[in-house]
Amino acid sequence: MLIALGSDKGSPGVTTLAAVLGLVWNGACAVTELDSRGADLPLRLTRAGGGPLLAAPSVVGLALAARDGFTAPAIERYVQDSEVGIPVVAGELSALVNARIAGHLPGLATTANAWHGTLIADLGNLHATNPAMVVARAAAAVVLVVRPTMEGLAHLRESIGALTEQVGDPRRDRSPVGVVVVAESSQRRPAIGRTRQLLDSIGSAAPVVGAFAYDPPAAAALWSGPMTKKLSKSALVQSGHALAAQLLTLWPELSPLPSPYPQGTSGLATNAEPMPTEVLP
Repeated sequence: MLIALGSDKGSPGVTTLAAVLGLVWNGACAVTELDSRGADLPLRLTRAGGGPLLAAPSVVGLALAARDGFTAPAIERYVQDSEVGIPVVAGELSALVNARIAGHLPGLATTANAWHGTLIADLGNLHATNPAMVVARAAAAVVLVVRPTMEGLAHLRESIGALTEQVGDPRRDRSPVGVVVVAESSQRRPAIGRTRQLLDSIGSAAPVVGAFAYDPPAAAALWSGPMTKKLSKSALVQSGHALAAQLLTLWPELSPLPSPYPQGTSGLATNAEPMPTEVLP
């Protein structure tokens, strides 16, 4: 299944939220970035055992393997384990390469929805001109991340209707769009209240999924890894747990499916397994 995350404007913490959800998700999952402007996680995370994330396997190889007409690839083979414990399908740093794989994103979305796990995808800005919106339209949940400032709520007012229309599907019982606000723990309740009040005032049925804690020290610890007790108890990670639980409540189709792999194995790529060559046509 697919969870798509993005923002309307600026950088309100989408990548951090995607990473934390990947850290706390109950069941098989992977985090990837399809932001056409370039990925951040390969620059922020280190792989298990030390060193930067490898250039391959990556989202490029996954997108190419998932082209329409090809056998759906096993997403596990493209996952790298990070030092802090976040499973990552490494995104592409180059905007040019992202543009070249844009045509393969429908196949990637189909592959993700056929997977027994959950692919958590950071799409960047959720605008109609973003090539990754095809992934949002295939997602079980589309999470718009906002800051509850005057400017953030004004942009939410202007964008939520268009986003709901762009990713809506009349065959579904409810819209996949939900809102997450980024706020300090002490401001959680008023931030959610202001956001819900705004959505009600414009007649939007999009739920406020909850609040993601603004916690810079914990975010810095997340990127440096490994997991510590202090980080696991931080407001950042605890808010991630609450949001993951609420996403499953609002969109139960995201509930983990049984793994097709024998108990005690993960299906993740190992050094002994040859990976597809990531060469763009």
